Amino acid sequence: MAGRRARLPDNGDVTRLPRIAMPARLSDAEGADARVGLANAIFDDVAALVRAEELDVVVVRDADLAGFDGVVLPGGGDIDPARYGGDTAASVYDVNPAQDDLDLAVVAAAVTAGLPILGVCRGLQVLNVAFGGTLIEDIAAGEGVAAVRHTPGDDGCGALEWTWHPVTIASPSRLHAEVDADEIAVASGHHQAIRALGEGLRATAVAADGIVEAVEHVELPIIAVQWHPEAEGTPAHLAGAPFAVFADLVRARPVRR
Repeated sequence: MAGRRARLPDNGDVTRLPRIAMPARLSDAEGADARVGLANAIFDDVAALVRAEELDVVVVRDADLAGFDGVVLPGGGDIDPARYGGDTAASVYDVNPAQDDLDLAVVAAAVTAGLPILGVCRGLQVLNVAFGGTLIEDIAAGEGVAAVRHTPGDDGCGALEWTWHPVTIASPSRLHAEVDADEIAVASGHHQAIRALGEGLRATAVAADGIVEAVEHVELPIIAVQWHPEAEGTPAHLAGAPFAVFADLVRARPVRR
């Protein structure tokens, strides 16, 4: 699937790459939690994987999606627990109301316009909250499910490194059709996860401890993964898999003039 390339017509004589909106990261990593710096740094890595599918990435700071063909929601800090009726006293980091406002508004606008959406890590959590779901505020606090470590580790030099673990891919699902495997190894770096699925979402990948690792919408062109396909060390075909599925959804969408 990833090998197929196409362009959407803009007019009778000119072709253009599909335009994909990526909400900007609004937190300054200077002096902040190391995870903020990591999220900001890998923003460009996610964008590179989108561009590898011959899609044009445009960073947006508002929810005006006129002229766009899809949305990619990248990683970042924690969503304010108040947004989903969670424990506001729980251990969270980089809660940014402006980021929550932007990401959730972009999701709402994309759904209204019928645009395909891909979520990565925080992006999955944003989608779940947007559809009325809830989150585990802190896996490490003890949910009776955290047999697999999902949080990023320390490499001994103060830098964060990914946690690697297997996930089981549900079949049938768009993701399974792309990776053609029942189980793959992924790179995680999160301390939150889905508690209750949002309306219309189905789990399409889970870790051994039951943490939901990927979702798809049962009707809308929406997919998301909790892991980081852009992490260094991910085999190329697995790194590109969620983006290839997303690109197919974008190209399957009727051309809007």
